[in-house]
Amino acid sequence: MRILICDDMFPAMIDTVTRLLTEDEIRVCRQYQVAHEAHWAEVIIPAMARITAEIIHSAPGLRLIQQFGVGLEGVDMAAAASKGVQVANVPGHEAPVHAECTAEGGLFLMMACSRYFKATQKALVAGEWGRPCGEALIDRKALIIGLGAVGRALARRLKPMGMEVIASDVVQDKEVAEALGLAGLYGPESLFDLLPEVDFVISTVTLSSETRGLLGREVFSRMKSSAYVINISRGPIVNEEELLVAIDGGRIAGAGLDVLNSEPPDPGSALLNHPKVVITPHTAGVTEQSFSALGSAVADNIKRLKAGQPLKNLAE
Repeated sequence: MRILICDDMFPAMIDTVTRLLTEDEIRVCRQYQVAHEAHWAEVIIPAMARITAEIIHSAPGLRLIQQFGVGLEGVDMAAAASKGVQVANVPGHEAPVHAECTAEGGLFLMMACSRYFKATQKALVAGEWGRPCGEALIDRKALIIGLGAVGRALARRLKPMGMEVIASDVVQDKEVAEALGLAGLYGPESLFDLLPEVDFVISTVTLSSETRGLLGREVFSRMKSSAYVINISRGPIVNEEELLVAIDGGRIAGAGLDVLNSEPPDPGSALLNHPKVVITPHTAGVTEQSFSALGSAVADNIKRLKAGQPLKNLAE
């Protein structure tokens, strides 16, 4: 099987796929090279690359677009359907450890913000010990936007930290809320009313036309000036220009971001160099445990394709 990995951003993904599919021919290209290389592929693994109609129709032997993870927002689903190309992903229930690891990355960003990680590194280099005085998560309140696999995994971590946790989701499952020990589960229409009472606003929501730019000026203007924005979902959920304005204007305290609108960002990016913004390079879910589980699910589907068996987790 000819497999094209359309992004070299995640070396661990490439290593995992190569290790699990030793009998297949695997190529790796950069995002800007996909349109030129796709004609060769029977299977495309998009990663962070956009798979447009032009790319899909340029690949006569293409049979499957298999995402290494959940996100399919970059795939032209209509074009794939019109050409009879199957599209699949690895949802949270297939590789639950990935959600757990991503949530752990979110917790790291919350602590890095509240403990003033960048300022501590500056003080360390300057030989200034015992400063700055940070803030603990205990007795603070968190709002999780999106209560899918990652949101639930994060809630399970924040409760033992002594935090009060509430969530916003399109589905209000009372049994889930009770099992997670949430102080409240609300619909999206209640978001603005919840913002003034929380210390952390964390996005774990899926990117869609409704959520693109969700964390922008209107949200920031209703938050506490001491509150933080955390994004471990997709970069475009946050309006980065409005985030900078909110931080620089003292409207909010800062942000912890694992994802950005442009990845990697320009080295001169104001966000990248901001003293009140902690950024990790899209690694919240990049762990040995999670990539092993994701890789196994991807490899299993490709083996099913070769064997003529029904595929798992096909996109609707």
